[in-house]
Amino acid sequence: MMDPANARVTPDLAALVGSRLCHDLVSPLGAIGNGVELLQMVAPDSPELALIAEAVAAAQARVRLFRVAFGAASPDQMLRDTELAQALASLGGRLSVTTALPPTLPRVRAKRLALAVLCAESALAWGGQIAVTDQRITATAPRLRLDAELWHGLAQGAMPDPLAPNRVHFALLAATGPVTVTTAETCVSITL
Repeated sequence: MMDPANARVTPDLAALVGSRLCHDLVSPLGAIGNGVELLQMVAPDSPELALIAEAVAAAQARVRLFRVAFGAASPDQMLRDTELAQALASLGGRLSVTTALPPTLPRVRAKRLALAVLCAESALAWGGQIAVTDQRITATAPRLRLDAELWHGLAQGAMPDPLAPNRVHFALLAATGPVTVTTAETCVSITL
């Protein structure tokens, strides 16, 4: 019989790898962003420099989102609503994201929300809106792309095998606990 005092907690290696990758990308992206800012101060405005600046800003925002979604999160860690909203803003462009969140929320909850938003994003191939509360993600658009097997698997907590890398967020969300999925012609929602 195992002594509970000597029991080892198995680390979430995928989350630790996600945290490490995001951590290691923050500094070089920051340096590139600073370099672009310096170039913008001394060089004339150009479409090429603007394109680089936009790409760097988008990459920095996406890393913030990935850090929340794929990084390590312990039950005692908290995240401010503004941090989550800024991370979700990386989805801009063809998507509009609105949030109605409490001032702070457990990082574990923020992680589940970020994963759910990534799932919702995959349904909005042609753009749309995502509304985020601390309990539910709702994605709406005139036209959705729903992979029935994937969404059914999310609701059942069992992912199809094999699972494509660009759909890993579905499996990670299912692994964090049960969710309720509701789909309609122009709307999909995930309730945590």
